[in-house]
Amino acid sequence: MLEVCFQSDKIEAGCDEAGRGCLAGPVFAAAVILPK
Repeated sequence: MLEVCFQSDKIEAGCDEAGRGCLAGPVFAAAVILPK
């Protein structure tokens, strides 16, 4: 299980991508900023 590691003055964000790459097809990316 992942632990939440917040510091009160920091923003926690995550991003990910999926696809075959720019030469073989489309790439989709997403990012999220987690609330405190």
